[in-house]
Amino acid sequence: MFASKIMTTEVITCRPDQPVREVVDLLVAKHLRVIPVVDDNGKLVGSINTLSILNRIVPEYIVTGDLKSVPFAPDIGLLRKHFKALEDGGKQACDIMERNPTKVHEHESLLSVTAALITYDRFEYVLVVDHDDTLLGVISSGDILRALYAASPSDIERV
Repeated sequence: MFASKIMTTEVITCRPDQPVREVVDLLVAKHLRVIPVVDDNGKLVGSINTLSILNRIVPEYIVTGDLKSVPFAPDIGLLRKHFKALEDGGKQACDIMERNPTKVHEHESLLSVTAALITYDRFEYVLVVDHDDTLLGVISSGDILRALYAASPSDIERV
């Protein structure tokens, strides 16, 4: 089975110059975990995902483990303050995007896609591109599990 058989092809994308506020609005309104960033020609230049946004609003001293325990921290107020600063700070998608998202090609095998996902990616998705890096689709770890679950004996090739 190839990537092209399980990828989602109707992908919501954003432009590099799109304001972060609009990107966050899309993530929340559409219940998305990732938005690929593409140029005017549809070429993939990066991606923005929920984890990359959260990573930018949690204070570094907490992420690095400098504090052993933070149950006393005023969490929602602090996170909201950093979140609003990110949204309202005039930043664009290109300022916060992951510049090297995990990519696969449409004719790669399901095994290859799965290996790329677990080897190179911590966001539970890979982006499917053609030979010119034009975005074709997205494959999530859930898409792979659904494909495996639904596979019939005729889908299974000899090993």
